[in-house]
Amino acid sequence: MSVAEAIYKETCHVCEVINKTFKKVLRKIQFGMQMNANRQVARELVSLGFHNQKEYNQIVQRMNDRTINEYYKKY
Repeated sequence: MSVAEAIYKETCHVCEVINKTFKKVLRKIQFGMQMNANRQVARELVSLGFHNQKEYNQIVQRMNDRTINEYYKKY
């Protein structure tokens, strides 16, 4: 193996590690943003009266459970 091939191989490895790290961070940001959106939607549902006698915490918990299930199915 030549020196150029060895350097290329190591560079590719570094790029893959960086890529995986960025993807992981992006997924966590998206997950957090979805959880925040769930809280806002639940707050709006309660304030508009579309809560079917459920409390805010119940609505948020149900939405978050669905988000968590979808997140783990996807990744």
